Amino acid sequence: MSQNTNISLTLQAWAEIVIKNWLARIDALGIHDTYELSQSFIHHIISNAGGDIARIEFAFLFYGRFVDMGVGKGIKIGDAGLKETRRRPYKWYSPVIYSEVKKLTEILAEKYARKGAITIVEKINNASLNIT
Repeated sequence: MSQNTNISLTLQAWAEIVIKNWLARIDALGIHDTYELSQSFIHHIISNAGGDIARIEFAFLFYGRFVDMGVGKGIKIGDAGLKETRRRPYKWYSPVIYSEVKKLTEILAEKYARKGAITIVEKINNASLNIT
């Protein structure tokens, strides 16, 4: 793991990796007519006033979620994947986002732990300098 403790840079890189993995999954599944979907991916990192990250938002063409669920054009969510319909779910979104969120949780836990340890060491060093 990197010694980097910059959370903002980490989240920026993570969001770009998520989009790259979505695109790879779309390609691997051979989802047709995806050029517009592939070109629509963007992300926004929203910070609070203090600079702390409040949220990461992803945006892409809405029909991509229908492809993931196997619905649309008269096929309801309960009918997705049935043999009498031509549509089936192409899970490009769900597996990637759940996997990547789990990874992000682990990365952030380590980074915040490292930042906490650095803060404690700095406080101890500053206190020992003031005592002597």
